[in-house]
Amino acid sequence: MTAWNHRFATIAALAACLCTARPAAAQLTAQLTSRHLARGEQAFLEIILPGRPPDAMPVLPAVQDVAIRPTVPSAIPRQASGRRVEYFYQYVIESYALGRHTIPPVEVVINGTKSRTEPLEFVVFNPDELQWDELTVAGRTLRYAADFHLINKRPYEGETIPTEIKVFIPKDFATTVQDWGVPEFERDGVACWRFEPATMRGQLNVLGRPYVTLAYPSTLTPTRSGKVAIGPAKLRLTSTQIVVDGFLQRVIAETFLNISKLEFETSPLPPGAPAGFDNAIGSFTLRASSSETEVREGDPIAVDIIVTGSGNLDTLRPPRLEDPKGWKIYEATATQRGDERRRLSGSVIFQQLIKPLELQTSIPPFRLAYFEPTLKQYRTLTTAPVPLKILPATHSAAPPSGPPQALPLPIERMTDILTILRPAQLLLPARSAWPPWLWHVLAALLALGLLAKTLWRHLSPRLHKDPIKVAELRALKELSRTPADNDTLFLKNAGAFIERWLGSHPSPDLHPILTERDAVCFLAENPKTSLGKRRHEILRTLRKAITAGVMLAAALLPGLPRADAAEAPANQAIAAYDSANYDEAIKLWLAAGDYAQLSPAVLYNIGNACYRLGSPGHAALYYRRALARDPSHEESRQNLRFIERKCGALTVQRPEYQYALARLPLALWQSAAWAGAWLCTIALLIFPATRSGAPVRIGAIGALVAAPLLAAVGVLGWHYYPDDAEFAPFASQAVIIADKVVVHSDAARTSPEIIDAPPGSLCEIIRLSGDWAYIAFATKTRGWVPANTLDMVIPTAPPAPPKIRKPLANERTA
Repeated sequence: MTAWNHRFATIAALAACLCTARPAAAQLTAQLTSRHLARGEQAFLEIILPGRPPDAMPVLPAVQDVAIRPTVPSAIPRQASGRRVEYFYQYVIESYALGRHTIPPVEVVINGTKSRTEPLEFVVFNPDELQWDELTVAGRTLRYAADFHLINKRPYEGETIPTEIKVFIPKDFATTVQDWGVPEFERDGVACWRFEPATMRGQLNVLGRPYVTLAYPSTLTPTRSGKVAIGPAKLRLTSTQIVVDGFLQRVIAETFLNISKLEFETSPLPPGAPAGFDNAIGSFTLRASSSETEVREGDPIAVDIIVTGSGNLDTLRPPRLEDPKGWKIYEATATQRGDERRRLSGSVIFQQLIKPLELQTSIPPFRLAYFEPTLKQYRTLTTAPVPLKILPATHSAAPPSGPPQALPLPIERMTDILTILRPAQLLLPARSAWPPWLWHVLAALLALGLLAKTLWRHLSPRLHKDPIKVAELRALKELSRTPADNDTLFLKNAGAFIERWLGSHPSPDLHPILTERDAVCFLAENPKTSLGKRRHEILRTLRKAITAGVMLAAALLPGLPRADAAEAPANQAIAAYDSANYDEAIKLWLAAGDYAQLSPAVLYNIGNACYRLGSPGHAALYYRRALARDPSHEESRQNLRFIERKCGALTVQRPEYQYALARLPLALWQSAAWAGAWLCTIALLIFPATRSGAPVRIGAIGALVAAPLLAAVGVLGWHYYPDDAEFAPFASQAVIIADKVVVHSDAARTSPEIIDAPPGSLCEIIRLSGDWAYIAFATKTRGWVPANTLDMVIPTAPPAPPKIRKPLANERTA
């Protein structure tokens, strides 16, 4: 089978695996509308069946001190998630015996197969223990009770347990409630699904008054050991009330019930976890199956791994092959559970794609290590091997005639990064000898000169002398006629001339004149002074101030670049790198000067040192920092491609022509666009500024032909130049620097996993929340990761040398 056939088979298997993904395996389940019942309160037990149920109702085993009776003689259909119909049997549960009770598993035969539900625990408590609260609704007092409840008061860290909010409100008020809201609650060290009201409500007489009881069931998972808490919470109820305000009227009232905070202790998992234990806590069964037991050599195989039971099914990680040798294993995907995620029991299916690398006779067993809280011990499950038959690969025949097929372009076969650069300067020049905008100024001056010449040719007969300039010269002449024996008057008139004609902020050459005027003319007793030759110097300075031109060249030409005095640190850093002292090399390069002045070559070298230290994430970060400083730095771009391909990083995917454009600096494409625009402008201005038949017009015609082409090429290169800022602004871009980072759906390690984020992945930080960051990838995937697993491309402060955990020596690195 050719390489393309292998690829097609892999893609087809992946598509089949995704297309055949189905909801969690339908199984027999049981649930209670409430697990916390007051003495004498009624709750409803539902046994939910997959598919159409049998006609006969299941027989429930007797439970001591608990009354169980069916409400209807047959199964009830209802709409479930995914537009499917499910059936359930309904029973009423009631008990007057305080304490903990257990409904044993219920067995039902469906299509000739026996299925059993999980056992259900519930607690019966004394209603005298309820904590009552009061509030006023439409002028009357409402007495209610609302609290959090847990079955297990001391769970293990990571153990998923049932929890609920139980509400007791007077029956007369409950009949007016139009909307039972969803509570808003706080969490401290726990992950918890949203609380939603049960479909059935119970009744209870308390203190001689009928009350309606409603449970909000959910599941809760502690994320740490020690003291954790859930709540306080607020529950909004919307009711219709009758009020008297001159006349009877019906109003919509919102009532907020306060639910107190519940604190409890959690225990860490005991030591002695078996190899392969990840985060599975509960009671599970494991099964693996595949519809592909006869495949061609090199074809991938889709395997369904079904985990059934009760526990942390939503955060469960896929079981692993017990013997992965000789297999290529792809990332497994799990079916998303719907509303059943609030149930403790259920099933989850992992779609696992594997490909044999050599002849195999069976699919090896899958292994799941888990901790069972009820037994307080670790257990291990393995699936049975699946028989497999691998047929020889088929080869396509060569075409009988015609030209040979064009081979694909060769790809980079890099097995290591490029070596470090040895730049002459570690720091960027403080100022370039010629600023990049200088040639724009020169072009603008030339265009203005041509425009001025055009105006002069056509408007010079109508022009007269500037009246302001004439007035300035006349005032200066009047100043020169000041009597020679009155120097005080001369200084007063000179100061007035400066303030009137030369502005409120005169040049530095005129400040001594104003200072001398103030020292002589504004004293109570005017001192006698004799200016002498000083009078002619003042007149000459004023004449120069009103007739001097602007020396543009002196203002535009900056100082020469300062010499780089970092030759010694450069040699020391390179020597440290060559001697494999990469930590010291990074410190020397970062200490060579201000981080904002470090050259792209230095940032590239730091990336190489990070890679040699075993951190491809930090290496990709510094390659991106070098590219942010110089997008045309080819060595950084090539090494970054190597790391992203090696680690499978999530990044911005670009067509090849954009990487070809990046071989030239962005400034060159921008300069070409501006040069074409300026050439067009200057060529057009030459015609009205020159006489007919002037030789310069021939050059202008050539410029009008070439300039639009130059401008078009520059604009296209500028527009399509690869710019990661299109994905997200540089100020919010970050790179995953840690290994084995998992993106979660919430800011908690026990929340469901979304995707793995390999080191070097580029992301956008949307917001920070404590120790977690909400990020987005270029693949439109979003989620939460720990904030210490990523770093900004554009740092907000000078970065410190990265702390990289060095890998242990082995046969490759020793």
